[in-house]
Amino acid sequence: MERGSDKHGPIKDDEMEKEMEEHLRRGHSQRADEALDPEPPADDDPETVVRPEPSAEG
Repeated sequence: MERGSDKHGPIKDDEMEKEMEEHLRRGHSQRADEALDPEPPADDDPETVVRPEPSAEG
């Protein structure tokens, strides 16, 4: 089976995939620098609508 990469062997690829799945499942940041993560909204921030609801008029 062609894996598309020869940087690592198939065993190492599987180990790296498992580590990444565990990392993502725990809800950790996906960024290398935590300072780049967006801050959660403050308690007094107004609520915003990211995408307005579609209207029936279309």
